[in-house]
Amino acid sequence: MRSKTSICAVIVSYEPDEALIRLYESIKNQVDEVLVIDNASGCKKSKKILQDLPGEVKIIYNDKNYGIAKALNQGARYAIENNYKWLLTLDHDSEFLQGTYNLLLQSYKILPNKEKTMLIAPQYKEKIYLKPANNILISGIKNIIWKKQNFIITSGSLIKTEVFKSAGFFEEKLFIDKVDFDFCFKLTQKGFTCLIASNVYFSHQLSKPVIKSGIKSFNYPPVRRYYIARNSVFLFKKYFFYSPFHMSLTLLRSGIFFASVKILLFEKDKLVKIKNTYKGFIDGILNKY
Repeated sequence: MRSKTSICAVIVSYEPDEALIRLYESIKNQVDEVLVIDNASGCKKSKKILQDLPGEVKIIYNDKNYGIAKALNQGARYAIENNYKWLLTLDHDSEFLQGTYNLLLQSYKILPNKEKTMLIAPQYKEKIYLKPANNILISGIKNIIWKKQNFIITSGSLIKTEVFKSAGFFEEKLFIDKVDFDFCFKLTQKGFTCLIASNVYFSHQLSKPVIKSGIKSFNYPPVRRYYIARNSVFLFKKYFFYSPFHMSLTLLRSGIFFASVKILLFEKDKLVKIKNTYKGFIDGILNKY
């Protein structure tokens, strides 16, 4: 029988680079097992990186790219079948300070209403903004500042495996983008709590942002512009009556207008990105998944 703090880390990979090695080195001593779900990486460099991971890392090679949601579900079911108490979900472009999750779990033990808290996580900072002063692990579990969040990104999220039975798994029809958003809202809608340690940081690279005149655009590739727009419509329709403000804001930010303006002002490949944004928006309205 595993301990009450046993953690299975699942890393979803697709054409990983050396960042996967750095992630593994940062997390290997903080968890009981590391599982990599690879979505059919094809390039030689990525295959070599996966092959060179230590033997204790279990790797599941999918026969095609099934998207992040299905890969996360594969990891969740593996963790449940092997009696892990916690699932740590990770993207390969994150890094963590040693002791991060021991600190969070020790603090979790003294949380009020911890029975309802099903997801805890440190606060991410994009690598280009992470200052050395922020990259120091705080001392003392009572110094952690916990905040309720409606949305916590996939990478770094520590999820109690018991919650999948009552709340369900990740939404596979979304493929990529907004999968984490949907899961967090699913938990809160069920009456569970998601908490973020707002003063415990890890580094994460969301994209390759473009910053001009103090305005940041995430500079997502064209294919992601499609999924961001389509899945924003999905969330709007699913959760509007539960959280109208957040859903309206999500649709405004990720839908046609604001996304198109930022693409036009700051990004390359403008035409194809705007075209994909509009196509995703229309497919979301028409329920094409």
